[in-house]
Amino acid sequence: MDRVLAGLRMLPTTGFLVLQGDKTVLDYGDNSSPAYLASVRKSVLSVLFGRSVGNGAIALDATLDELGIDDVGGLLPIERQARVRDLLTARSGVYHAPSTATGLEAGAPERGSKKPGEHFFYNNWDFNALGTIFERCTGRSVFDALGEDVAEPLGFQDFDLGRQRLLGRSDRSVHLAHHFFLSGRDLGRIGQVMLRGGRWGGRQVVPAEWVAASTSPRVGLAAGAPMGYGYLWWIPQSLPTGTFLAIGNSGKYLLGIPPETVVVHQRAVPEDLVVARAEGTAPATSVDGVTPRQFMSLVRSALQELGR
Repeated sequence: MDRVLAGLRMLPTTGFLVLQGDKTVLDYGDNSSPAYLASVRKSVLSVLFGRSVGNGAIALDATLDELGIDDVGGLLPIERQARVRDLLTARSGVYHAPSTATGLEAGAPERGSKKPGEHFFYNNWDFNALGTIFERCTGRSVFDALGEDVAEPLGFQDFDLGRQRLLGRSDRSVHLAHHFFLSGRDLGRIGQVMLRGGRWGGRQVVPAEWVAASTSPRVGLAAGAPMGYGYLWWIPQSLPTGTFLAIGNSGKYLLGIPPETVVVHQRAVPEDLVVARAEGTAPATSVDGVTPRQFMSLVRSALQELGR
């Protein structure tokens, strides 16, 4: 992995892991310390949804109105018609401000201008509200579910329930963000179980139907776009069918490539800065990170070393 290591030494990477089946091919930096996952949290939340969708606790076609989901200032009638599956594919049509102080992404449509299910727009409101929906429908906290449904059966080595936390301001939105802090090697196990159709140690941890559904492109995005979108997973178009990718700000990545390759990249960010940004008590200063292009360059080098 000389080419990969040479690339890593030029980047602010804090942890990089390549797994091939049960074999660790490359373990670079710190992959044992829990770190803030940023938007990788959304793909982890998708994994949690699998069991509850499978047992009927969460209905994908239930609307926000039927679930009693509202927010500061009230949702519009058209917004209340968004279904759970619309939020999972970032097509809710709800352009209410999220709880994080950074607010809406640039280019947000006007509220009420798009019907639910017709327009892809990556808005944290959708993902935060999904956390509320999960807890309301299951009667369990997202963090407890992560510990009981994923960390315990997969044998996470570094999981700390007390490190997981809600972030955001309830005066902006009642739906706070469920943020996960996981180590690189524990995150890698999520990639492994997804590649194995949800099975781990002879046990079906995530329903196979959900693994297939969530990592299939539900949104094609624009013609020629490098990625599609499933249920909270990005779907790279240039890699084998069944590949899935989670992306987090500053350089957090979890990539699964069939049949058995997992790549994890961590760029740790100080937790006090994460909290301050979410609450709007710190300027939105940039952190040197690793871009998707840089990450994919590392991936291509790793695949060449693996003879793929």
